[in-house]
Amino acid sequence: MTVRGPNLSLEGSSFGPRTIPAWREAVAPFWDVEIRKEDTPDFRGRSEVYHLGNAIIGLTAASGLRNERSRGLIARMGVDHVAAQIRTEGRATIAITGREAPVAPGDVSLLDLAQPLSMRSTGYRAVTVIIPRALFPDRGARLGEAHGTVLCAATPFGTLVGDHLRSLAANVPHFSPAEARAAAQATAILLAAAARMTTGSDAVERPLQRAPVFLAIRSYIDAEIGSADLGVEHLCRRFGVSRSGLYRLFAPLGGVLEYVRRRRLARAYRDLAEGDGRAARVSEIAFRYGYGSPASFTTAFRAEFGLSPVDVKAGARVEGVAASRPAPADPATGDWDGFYEWVLTLDA
Repeated sequence: MTVRGPNLSLEGSSFGPRTIPAWREAVAPFWDVEIRKEDTPDFRGRSEVYHLGNAIIGLTAASGLRNERSRGLIARMGVDHVAAQIRTEGRATIAITGREAPVAPGDVSLLDLAQPLSMRSTGYRAVTVIIPRALFPDRGARLGEAHGTVLCAATPFGTLVGDHLRSLAANVPHFSPAEARAAAQATAILLAAAARMTTGSDAVERPLQRAPVFLAIRSYIDAEIGSADLGVEHLCRRFGVSRSGLYRLFAPLGGVLEYVRRRRLARAYRDLAEGDGRAARVSEIAFRYGYGSPASFTTAFRAEFGLSPVDVKAGARVEGVAASRPAPADPATGDWDGFYEWVLTLDA
């Protein structure tokens, strides 16, 4: 079954101010939240999250609030995926570089999470899907251009996309892992088509924001993950940042070297899982990703994933379906400690 993640229910009471930090914690990878002081005693919120392996779906409802993705938040959290959200109840206004676009019930918003925006909402219910760029046919380039576009429910294509997101939300608890991944892939294709179909009048007009240097460094690391040159000095020279600046950028991820280590192990896992048991030997993959010996690679791999490279290689294909990186551990009910990790470890 699909991996069900953390959930939160804040019913509102005289202890309302105590509920606000809980909501901020739940949405921290995506938003800074502002709630009017007079609204805090009766603030209500509910969020339930599912992990599809290559996407995340959130079913949320909340009282009126303001969400913001600033450049600082984008750089600090490192979440640069693409999002689509349908408001099933309530209204919102998306603001990007001084321009605004209204969102009515049934409308679908297309959001590039590498770019700043703010959103003011009345009380609402919504379905949000978060998808990594690599899953899109164009690696999310079209969605970047369509950032802030609202697909109106009154249009045929807006209805098509909205119905798809509603159906996804209704069926996500019952998907098998393979079905979950296929559903996310289909969603990415549909959203990419929606981005291509939009016109200038449908989008918030603004110059495309340049992604922060942190996102550029992450993209470079992923592209050059097998290179032996992915050290601190090389990255500082390449991107013109100081050592202290580089450390600050990657501090939320445990440091730049830790980030490189984990990305190499994730790529090694995929190479083993997709090799149908016959391709590269474990020793070849160990050396490919910078390990001096198969033994040290196996130790690090087992510590990261809880099983050995040989185990993954042997079970690379089960019933004709390629294995993938195991889903993150299921957080305890209401526990959001592992949610940030869920977001960062989405694969395509």
